[in-house]
Amino acid sequence: MSGPFEEARSLAVAVADIVRPTVTRPTVLDTPAEVEAIVRSLPARLRPERVEGYEGRFHLVLTGDPKPEWTVTIVDGRCEVAEGLHGEPSCVLTMPAKTYVGVETGKKNPMTAFLKGRVKFTNVGQLRRYDRAFYKLYDVPKSDEGGRGSNGH
Repeated sequence: MSGPFEEARSLAVAVADIVRPTVTRPTVLDTPAEVEAIVRSLPARLRPERVEGYEGRFHLVLTGDPKPEWTVTIVDGRCEVAEGLHGEPSCVLTMPAKTYVGVETGKKNPMTAFLKGRVKFTNVGQLRRYDRAFYKLYDVPKSDEGGRGSNGH
């Protein structure tokens, strides 16, 4: 025999299962493997809980791409991306566009690329903050049995 509280709880759980949002952040499944698409996906991949109270500006110099220079600004729990280099950077990250796409899509190991001299940066502490600030493009959320996404975090 269940009382009104148990019935209300069961109803709340059932409703939550129905209206639970799916993960809508970009992944390798829906983002073209090209510099502009990947850089422009950064604001939607930001993890605001990891950048509370943090401000940083990053210049990306991705050689060999038709649009090789980008500014990524993180401030007030938001991320903005602009083509070109703007303002004073916290860190400058330079690498071939092909390496950037490979790292972002999970096809190249960033440490190996660094050790081979393909990746250069000006501030390791800021680069680590940048790296932790975003969901990985290749980190595709697993769907549960009902087909709903889950970010697993």
